[in-house]
Amino acid sequence: MNVPEKFTKKPALPWNFRELFVNGKRAIRARYPNVNQNNPYIYTSSSSPNQLTISEGKVKKSWGAESDAQINIVPRWRFFNQWNDVVGVNQETATITIGPREQHGEIDKGSWFWIEGVKEELDMPGEWYLDHQLGRLFYKPLQGELPNNSEIIAPYLNRIFYLKGDIETGAYVKNIYFQGLNFQHTSFTLGQIEARVHTDCAVMFENTEHCSITDSYFENIGGYAFWLHLDSKNNIFDNNTVKNSGGGGVLLTGARLSYMDDTKIFTAGEKAAKVFPRLNRITRNTVAHCGKIRYYGGGVHIDSRPASMAMEPGNYIAHNHFSDLSRNGIFAFRNQGGNVVEFNEIHDCMQTTIDGAAIHFATMNRLAAPNFIMNNYLYDIWGYEQLLNATPRRTLANGIFLDWATSNTTLKNNVIYNAGDKEIKPIMGNWNLQIENNLASKTKIEPIYNEQLKNIGAVITSAEKNKILYKGNWQNKQIAGMRNLFKYNCQQAAPDSAAECTYLLPINESGKYKLCFMYFPDEKSASNAKISVQYASGVETLEWNFRKGDPLGFAVRVGEYYFEKGKPAAIKISNENANGYIIADGVGIIKQD
Repeated sequence: MNVPEKFTKKPALPWNFRELFVNGKRAIRARYPNVNQNNPYIYTSSSSPNQLTISEGKVKKSWGAESDAQINIVPRWRFFNQWNDVVGVNQETATITIGPREQHGEIDKGSWFWIEGVKEELDMPGEWYLDHQLGRLFYKPLQGELPNNSEIIAPYLNRIFYLKGDIETGAYVKNIYFQGLNFQHTSFTLGQIEARVHTDCAVMFENTEHCSITDSYFENIGGYAFWLHLDSKNNIFDNNTVKNSGGGGVLLTGARLSYMDDTKIFTAGEKAAKVFPRLNRITRNTVAHCGKIRYYGGGVHIDSRPASMAMEPGNYIAHNHFSDLSRNGIFAFRNQGGNVVEFNEIHDCMQTTIDGAAIHFATMNRLAAPNFIMNNYLYDIWGYEQLLNATPRRTLANGIFLDWATSNTTLKNNVIYNAGDKEIKPIMGNWNLQIENNLASKTKIEPIYNEQLKNIGAVITSAEKNKILYKGNWQNKQIAGMRNLFKYNCQQAAPDSAAECTYLLPINESGKYKLCFMYFPDEKSASNAKISVQYASGVETLEWNFRKGDPLGFAVRVGEYYFEKGKPAAIKISNENANGYIIADGVGIIKQD
């Protein structure tokens, strides 16, 4: 347990897993305190580098006897967690001795944690314990669960696909496309070199170009769904769903992690030290219920890149929905510039940590290329710090956080409400910020772009029989448009027998509407068709010439009328005394006020 665990093609001990999924849900590894307690945490009263002290009488001898027990603790600063191995306990002094793996943060007074992987704590339905030396799994079933009727899955792999180029030789993996796949049940590793950048994932792209993952599903995974590493560019992650991950949605990293100090080198090499993923598109994805194992995660985590790249393009993140996250929705770290973050909906984030945001940029460089954060809808940003009295405190949870002197950034048209701290928070001497037309509130507000997207009218075609009332003899007419480039059907009625059609207009909001016809003009059509418009003030009758109109069949204006919601609204076409065919092709209404 003193050695960092890393990705391997075949784990050495298949019976050494720390996750179990029962009937599609992540089961609880036997722990203390139980998750159903009012306050399911233990709090430190003091600590030294390898030991922590808790309240007298709480330490149990069995904790120190286990060969694979860990504490999941949130140390000082309260913005990440770490998994520390329990190597011994002292009941008399109420101390727990931890191993060297993942000693990232100072464990101070009030750091909260639980301990898991202890057989004696297997006391609540839904919990499990693995004796990995005997190869025996124990599970305490929920009410109604039977082993023979249950799906029980223990993850074996901590990575499913790995596309790996070679930065030092200039080799790239190109043009590989994953579409419509299902990725589930991966494990996580202990011994991460950086608490903020955990490197477990289902799919990893390293030095890739023009590869993609689309329309795919990720669930019950140990880390991130997708990881872009080193000089990966022009890749696409689009229209995917990520649920119940141990970490988050998408991770982007360079050779050095987090603050980029020399102790956090993930990939060695002169060329590796100079590159970072760029020009990638992360769009239309859903990421929900994430950060179950590692709290420093989120929808998208863009880690630090070399200072030499600070002025280069970044990545495009748009039209995503991120919710129920342990930490940030979107995070960008040191030297990040040239990123566009727009039209994302992010909510119910910052649930287990503090000092972050729905969108958190911390570039640590006033000279990075411009970033654009626009038209995002951000709300319910919690920021919970656990306290001894069992009532969490909301603090340091922001809508948009421009941390560490993040500069050259445009914030425009964002809608933010119910943040635990500030809706927009720039700190440490930011340069050149353009902050305009954002809406911020402590209570619910709707996004401004809803006004752009709302229904402002309607189009009804002849095929929509539930919106058109036909009387008389109507026949199908096929029209070839633009020199036979396309063909489509409409309806026509000859003048020799009475016929009419009535379009029922859907008025969802009272107001003045422009009324339009759509049809192809034809010399065989009537030049004197009778048209009746039923609107709020009554009925207007006019004569219409179907021999004239737009030669491409586009809309032509009939007039403007005030329609009232709840009152009859219709337009009727009749062949009464007509000198040619009348046409039922399409009508449209467009709200004018």
